[in-house]
Amino acid sequence: MVRKYVYGEPFETEAVVMEMAAEKGQETLNVGQVSLKDGFSFSYEMAGNDIVYGLGEANRGLNKRGYCYISNCTDQPNHTEDKRSLYGAHNFIVVSGERNFGLFFDYPAKITFDIGYTRSELLRVSLEAADLYLYVIEGDSAYDIVKQFRKMIGRSYIPPKFAFGFGQSRWGYKTREDFLKVAEGYQKNDIPIDMIYMDIDYMQDYKDFTVNKENFPDFPGFVQGMRENGIRMVPIIDAGVKVEEGYFVYDEGVEKGYFCKREDGSEFVAAVWPGDTHFPDVLNKDARKWFGGKYRILIEQGIEGFWNDMNEPA
Repeated sequence: MVRKYVYGEPFETEAVVMEMAAEKGQETLNVGQVSLKDGFSFSYEMAGNDIVYGLGEANRGLNKRGYCYISNCTDQPNHTEDKRSLYGAHNFIVVSGERNFGLFFDYPAKITFDIGYTRSELLRVSLEAADLYLYVIEGDSAYDIVKQFRKMIGRSYIPPKFAFGFGQSRWGYKTREDFLKVAEGYQKNDIPIDMIYMDIDYMQDYKDFTVNKENFPDFPGFVQGMRENGIRMVPIIDAGVKVEEGYFVYDEGVEKGYFCKREDGSEFVAAVWPGDTHFPDVLNKDARKWFGGKYRILIEQGIEGFWNDMNEPA
């Protein structure tokens, strides 16, 4: 069973696709206590054998008890055990033990998950502002809760078979010859290889949906040749679009108003690999369709899968 509570004035993230009525936020819930002092916090006294799963892209193993995690995306390359924030934010946890329940915090800013770190038996989730949707999912088991959660957020597509294979990914491969050498090395040493990921250097000046023609004079032929050898090429696409007049993605995005804007209506500018960039406004349905349609440029050249990167403010 899923219950949806609303606190304050939430920012609509469209993270949940299942429609359900929201109850006014309460301070006493079936599974814990809420405090609205100094923002928002949820507290639950854990039993000794409770296991806490979730948080997606986080370190320190499956059971998250005993540490403090912060959903506050960082472009952190060193994934050591002392790191509290990594690349993504996945604000869903499951408590499994004497009671089984899940919590999804639909909130786009910083969240701290203190899971038995300050006090071994206390689960405490803190938000900077009390403007959110809180989803409480109760079920018979952790598996049951995850099934309900997947229904809430929409089930993912089934990846192609090759995506379950072996992939090689490394920054720094720039030319057709670089990739051929990698493939040859794997095959020469009888190491399985199904995919090679193409980092930012395959692009022309790090611009999305372009290919460096000097390094890949016949890109479709290269892709097809690798496929005939049993290897799919998987290029990266960054959410950051280079600010450059004459670059078709930039020009179209500005003309149609599809980039994220500041409060004063001007385009938001940030720095990604190409320098100054704009970000497609993924909460704009038309912008999503427009940016998603650009992938056909590479699909028509033989590409069958993509590596989407830099999709969280880091």
